[in-house]
Amino acid sequence: MNPAHPRVSTSRRRYLVMPLVFLLTCLVGCGGSGSGMQPNPNPQPGAMTTVNVLLTSTANDQLSDFHIEVTGLTLTNKAGQSVTVLNNPDAANDVLVGFEFVHLNGAFAPLVSSTIPQDTYSSATVTVARCQFANVSVAPAGGILTAYFAQGLCSQGTGLTTVNLPLPIIISGTSAVLSLDLQVSQSYTLTTTQGVNGPTQSYTISPVFTVSPLSISAQPASGFVTGLDLRLASLSAAGNSFVATTPNGSSLNLATNATTVYQGVSGLSSITVGTLVDLDAAIQPDGSLLARRVQVNDPAAIAEFVGPWTFTNGQPGQFVILPNDCFPVPDIAVCDSAVQATNGAAFSVSGEFSNLQNLPFVPEFGASSLVLGQNFSSFSLGARTPQGIPFATAITLRPQTINGTVTNISSSNGFSIYTVSLAAYDLFPIVQAAAGPVSQNLASPSTIIVYADANTQLLATDSIGVGSVGRFRGAIFNDNGVLRMDCQKILDGVAE
Repeated sequence: MNPAHPRVSTSRRRYLVMPLVFLLTCLVGCGGSGSGMQPNPNPQPGAMTTVNVLLTSTANDQLSDFHIEVTGLTLTNKAGQSVTVLNNPDAANDVLVGFEFVHLNGAFAPLVSSTIPQDTYSSATVTVARCQFANVSVAPAGGILTAYFAQGLCSQGTGLTTVNLPLPIIISGTSAVLSLDLQVSQSYTLTTTQGVNGPTQSYTISPVFTVSPLSISAQPASGFVTGLDLRLASLSAAGNSFVATTPNGSSLNLATNATTVYQGVSGLSSITVGTLVDLDAAIQPDGSLLARRVQVNDPAAIAEFVGPWTFTNGQPGQFVILPNDCFPVPDIAVCDSAVQATNGAAFSVSGEFSNLQNLPFVPEFGASSLVLGQNFSSFSLGARTPQGIPFATAITLRPQTINGTVTNISSSNGFSIYTVSLAAYDLFPIVQAAAGPVSQNLASPSTIIVYADANTQLLATDSIGVGSVGRFRGAIFNDNGVLRMDCQKILDGVAE
């Protein structure tokens, strides 16, 4: 066990951005929790397959942050022969960790693309470094306490993890997709002991992953890869494809065609190198990535900070967030955790949501309806306040995942409506309790009304009923003091 050394978040934090040392040249996608998977053909001796690994997580809302740097991944067949999918040992020397898994709860992010022999693999090994988790609570003196618990070499110095394979992994054909799913609740312990001098905390970090194959064929029209934050790196001479980089420094090749939808710009020809985009993509049978939706929130922005609003210091237009991802100002190379909205800053909702006009309520997102706990992107031109806080010219509401218990089910205008009760440790009730003199005017910060329609992906293995615990991913709005979600996905819940 390790003694805990929590750090208190007041108004501002910074995180270094760490580029990956490997290059992701091709990404393929995935769908849900394995439903719709198709039988694989038999592996062909001597043949090779491009395997694309996607990161995701399965979590309740106990933690607000869980960073891990994945340094290696190997697959082993029943004869004991191993192949390397990822070998990135230098990542262990990075200053801070690479991937944040809590915001990937039910979503996906690229890890690596590798070509390996076709075979049936019965086990996997994952090595990790730079593990760190955090939880948000109400500080004894009021306000927010964000406590971080970290290990340079995870799993108590071994760097090893537990890896579960529900079934042997059959790698065959032209391309394959693997999900590397962090089981967050099983990956750490945190124990509080009351002593004479007050409470002390001890912890362990021992990541547990599930590795599963994922089917390309079951994806919706928008694709399985949605809401990717990217920076345009180059355009093809033909003007129908481009290369973009992720916040971690990986590189993606993306094609476009007549079906690609552009939001905020007229087309690919109007996007210049360096532009920040929010993108959905469909996976093609050959494993290539086709852009389905390309959104530009501010063509002039050079920095973006993504995360939930966790703290207010009473300054109008100033937001303190828990940064899950970012493209920092290039000459500073840190993720700022405080932003200051400019006068006239543009507020919008991610273009992932095309049904807003059909909702049984008016989905407002703006300066007067913001609420602590909402997840959003803040875009900056690079200018800063005298205190060094970046100005935000555009703020966009983004999807987030909640884990909760269904207490009521109804329907209206083609929507199934779920009343979801949150655990006391969920971010929404925590930050509302700590808001102090700033009234958020919520009727019940522990309750979210979830709206699901025909566009919602139903990925839970069992039907959702009253008393069910489920994970719901979507955009959360403050509707006159009531939290309501436009839901993208419903997944199996995690015990609270």
